[in-house]
Amino acid sequence: MKLLLIESTPGNASELSAQLTADGHHVLQCADDSGGPCRGTTQHTDCPLEEHIDLAILTREHGAQHTLAEMGAVCATRHRVPSVVIDPTQIQDEMPSVTVAKAVAERAVEAGYAAAVREELAMLPAVVEVRRLPDHVQVHVQLPASQNSPAAISAAADRARAAVRAHDPFVQRIDVAIGCYPD
Repeated sequence: MKLLLIESTPGNASELSAQLTADGHHVLQCADDSGGPCRGTTQHTDCPLEEHIDLAILTREHGAQHTLAEMGAVCATRHRVPSVVIDPTQIQDEMPSVTVAKAVAERAVEAGYAAAVREELAMLPAVVEVRRLPDHVQVHVQLPASQNSPAAISAAADRARAAVRAHDPFVQRIDVAIGCYPD
């Protein structure tokens, strides 16, 4: 799994990084080589969020203030990357299975996409399901059979696509499938 590890204090997640790497995960970080919060300031293609990230992990001790070093968490949120926050001093107690953490966080991200599509199609009794995949977002919309015309299906697909783009301007590709259920 490709993970973005964001340290609120430089070096506070070294142990976690080593553990995740040993478990076979590809661990990326936002901090540049001189300790700055963003490796993409000089060359945007150096930003880890230019690629698909499966899960962002922010390490911050309980009660600690937010720091500029956490800026990657803001970017991850804007890019709709599933995210978790853990205390690096309590890794054994707080760090769930990365797979479980990703699934829970991803469900919340996908629910955000689905809510955006539902809001855009609010005038229709649509059933909406969304999946966030490495290179695109899949949207499945079920409309009532009364909407089963090329014009209505095309309009719903365009509106669903626009809703996803408005919700996430960074998504590379949006696939929309429209089906109809019996009235």
